[in-house]
Order: sequence, then C-alpha cells, then structure tokens
Amino acid sequence: MRFLIAAALFVASLVSLLLGVGDRSLWAPPADHRISVKVETKSPFIVVPAKVLSTFPGQPRVTATNLGRNFVAFGREADIRAWVGNSQFVELTTGKSTAGLPTIEKGSEHIGISGTTPQGSDLWTVQSAGAGSATVSAETRSDTGALIASDGKLAAPAELLFVWPIAHDLTFSNTMLAIGAGLAFAALIMLVIALRHARVKRGPRRRTPKAPRVKKVRVRRNKGLVKPKGRRSARNPVAKLATNGALTLALVASLTGCSLQLPGVAGGAPSETPSPTSTANNQTPAAVTHQQLVRILADVSSVANKADATKNRAVLASRFAGPAYKLRAINYILRKKSSAIEPFPVIAAEPITFSLPASTDSWPRVIMAVTDEPGQTNLPQVIVLQQATPRENYKVWYVSRLLPGVKIPSVATEDMGAIPVDPKSVFLKLAPNQLPQAFGDVINRGRTSLSAGLFNLANPFYEQVSSDQKAQAAALVNARISYKHTLGEPNTMALATADAGALVAVFMNDTYTIKPSRPGSAVAVDGAEKVLLGAGGSTSGVQSTYGDMLFFYVPPVTSKSTIELLGATQGLLAIKKL
Repeated sequence: MRFLIAAALFVASLVSLLLGVGDRSLWAPPADHRISVKVETKSPFIVVPAKVLSTFPGQPRVTATNLGRNFVAFGREADIRAWVGNSQFVELTTGKSTAGLPTIEKGSEHIGISGTTPQGSDLWTVQSAGAGSATVSAETRSDTGALIASDGKLAAPAELLFVWPIAHDLTFSNTMLAIGAGLAFAALIMLVIALRHARVKRGPRRRTPKAPRVKKVRVRRNKGLVKPKGRRSARNPVAKLATNGALTLALVASLTGCSLQLPGVAGGAPSETPSPTSTANNQTPAAVTHQQLVRILADVSSVANKADATKNRAVLASRFAGPAYKLRAINYILRKKSSAIEPFPVIAAEPITFSLPASTDSWPRVIMAVTDEPGQTNLPQVIVLQQATPRENYKVWYVSRLLPGVKIPSVATEDMGAIPVDPKSVFLKLAPNQLPQAFGDVINRGRTSLSAGLFNLANPFYEQVSSDQKAQAAALVNARISYKHTLGEPNTMALATADAGALVAVFMNDTYTIKPSRPGSAVAVDGAEKVLLGAGGSTSGVQSTYGDMLFFYVPPVTSKSTIELLGATQGLLAIKKL
C-alpha cells in the first residue's frame, strides 16, 4: 500500500510539473506584438499620436532605423505638436489589415518650413539618438506621443518598428511547479518509508513461547452495563449513524456560521459591493514629470558649475536669464577684477526636497524646486525656472536661499502641478507685482508703514536690511542718504498653494543714493562697490543698486494670515558716480 501511495504522489507531482512547464512554453502567449512600418517621406519629422502608441496594451518600444542619424523621443502629444509647430511633418495613423489585425500606416502629411534638431529639448520625458538606429522604451500615459526624426533637417527615418511586450501571468505556472516539487518530495519520503517497512517484514521470524495461563476472575454483572432488551434495542444502526452525522453537521454549522449562507436565510456573509469608478480627471497635467525635472536640474547645475569656474557669461546664458543671470554675471565681473570677491553659492541639483511644476498646457511655463547641498554649510535653495516657448529650454530666473526655520505651505502634488497665478491677482492679500514696493516701504518705515500689518516681520532678512539702513544713516555726518525699493523685474512668477494662496518669486531693486551735504566733502565706498566703481569714492556722491531675489508666501485675501518671506538672495547690480 505504501508503494502505491508513493507511486500516486510521484504521478501527481509529474502531472503538476508538466502543467507548470507547459504554461511557460507550450501554452504561453507570444513574447510581444510587433508592427513594422515603412514610411516614404521627405518630411524631417514623424509624429506618432497617443492613439497609435496605445494600439496594444503595455509599454511600447519604438525603434527607428536609417543609414544616418536617428532620433526618437516620448512626450505629451500636445507638447510634441507645439514643438513641431509649423514645420513640415508626417503623422502616423492606425488601420486594419485584410485579416483584421491592427496596423500602423502613414497618414496625413503637413507642409511647412524646415525644422531644427529636437535633441536635448526639455519637453521630452525620454529620448534616444544614434547612428544607424535609435530605440526608446518607457512607461507611457494616455496622452503620450512620440517624435521621430533624423537631424531635424533631413528626411525622417523610413524603417520603424513598434513593439509591445505581452505580459504573461506566471501565477498558475509558479503554483503548479511549487505543488509538483512538494508532491515529489512527499513521494520520496513515502518511498523511503515503504522500503524501510518492507525490509522489516523480510526479517527472520522466530516462534515465540505462549504466555502462561492465569486464573480467570469472574466479575459480577452490573445492570447498568447490561445490553437493553426489547424494542428500543432493535434500532437501525444506519439510522443511529445518520443521527450522529446530523449532530456533527449541526455542530460544524454552528462553529462556521459566519461563513455559511443558506438559500433564503438572512444573516449570511454579505456579497461584495463593487466600488464606484472614479470620475475622469480633466485637469491639465503638470508641465514636467519628476524624471524631466531631475534631468533639467542636472543640466542647470552642470552649466552653472562650468560658468562659475570659467567666469563665462555666454555659457551661463544657456540656462540662466533675468535676475539670476544679472547677479551672477556681475559677480563674474567682480571676480575677474579682484580675487577677494566671493563667488555665488553653487547650484545643487539634488536632492530635490520640494518640487512644484505649473499645471498648464500653454507657455510660458514655470517650475519651483528646492534643492539642498550636502553638508550644513549653506541653507537649502529654491530655484524658479521658466520655459518661454516650446522650443526653448527652461532657464533659471530666481535662486533664493530659504531663511532658517521657514516652512513652505501645503501645495498640490508633483504629478498634478499648481495653477499659475496672475501677477496682478486681486484674490491675494497683495498682488505679486506690488510686493517689492510694499515690503520696501516696511523696510524704510518699519512698523509705522501702512503695509506693516500685511507682513510677518519676524524674519532675519528684514531685520538685517532695516538695521543696516538705520546704522548707515546714523554714521553719515557730512552726507545725506536716501533709500528706494522698487520692482526690479516685471516677470514675476507665482503658483497657487492648496489654500488658494500663492508662492511668489519676485525681484526687488534697492537703490541707495548718497550725496555730500557740505562742499569739499566726498563719499567713500569699499568692498565690491569699490571694485565695480573702479575708485574709492566720489566728491559728487554715488548711487548703488542692489538686487534682491525674494520668495514669498502670499495668503488669500480672505485669510487672517500674514505674508511670509521664505527666501532671499542679495547681490550688487550697479554703482555710479553722481
């Protein structure tokens, strides 16, 4: 019997293993769906709509083959069409073969002007370029399209291959293989037991002596143990067994009543209610993905490091603009004239501790991100970038060091993005483009300013600038000084927060004018002002201008909170004799 059990277990394990292997080989689906397309065109670009990339489910892989250069990129279809613009391109479309299988065909061809290279654009989520062939494979969203080109001027590659890997669920195969292995092990154990038992049975048999007889003890009959007589003793043993079985079933049912449900009886396990499907999200997606942001900041940091090392403003201009470019360019001039001038802090690309792209499908587009350098030397920095047009890359407009202890208010997730806010918005406690004038008046007048109640003045930047102005005015004996704070850059950038407020990046100009009050007196300057002026002072007076890249949180107009200064970076812009 034991050998039969071992044989049965072995056969069962063999069947299970064959089912597991067969699910991976004989009955497995093909590895992928493949569609080859040959496109005869003179257009420099091929646009692949999102509908084509979703011909089959799964993560598509696109390969372009050509004798020369090849370029393939994934991105939002709307961004691809915006980048192509009025250039000449051909669009692919889906169709059906004679057998009813999906195909990809050449669609409409749009006549336009010659193009330019698409390589290196910040719009692409992933891109690949190479001689002979180029391949791109990445996770795609419902709005993801593809752009195919050679160098942007010559005709696009003619040989295209679209591949969708087919996902094969190996749960059944893994289960069968595991069961087969377990049964094989059990069969082996049973075989060992059977062999051991057979070996014992084949051993020598000897006649054993009979046991001695003992005197029988007569036990007095107990009426309670006597078998009953009469009709009750003639019950059917089958009926008795049925009765015992019914009692057993009733006991099991009582113990497992929470998982049993009889037809027509209430109180059984409730049926699973399907959850309602979520409504479609029609919100405009974020301008960039996290993968794009990481690549953009890495390139920004590389450009900044190279420009800082060589003091080359032309290199800096490829990724910097506006106030961030002006202050750094002036610093290069000062450093070329004097080695005593400290360089601006480096632009750290990682780690990214905060990121907020704009939720928009138009231009210009804004991204706000906070990065932190390794170590504790410098405070984290907030970097504000803007992409002016589809064919331009993001450029840094503002870089502000966060003040100690500040907390950025709650904002939308990185995937959703934030709604851009108008610089003249009346729904905020103060319009973003009015911040420099109001904050400057508070710096000049202190708590006597009409705008003092709008701001939280418990921040080190306000305290330092305000105290420096008072100390400088008190130190001048034969000269008069005046202060003026104005909006230094009209391109103010603001993104909405979760409470309908806004994060605002703005540039403020601080103009200090010092004039002698007596004839024959002179105004002396030192430090960076002396280096940039090229002289130690002037008898007619001087006017120096500093620039402040400020980062504010402005609450909504209905809020009782005050405006918070979250970050600031100051630098010398200009100085001249009067």
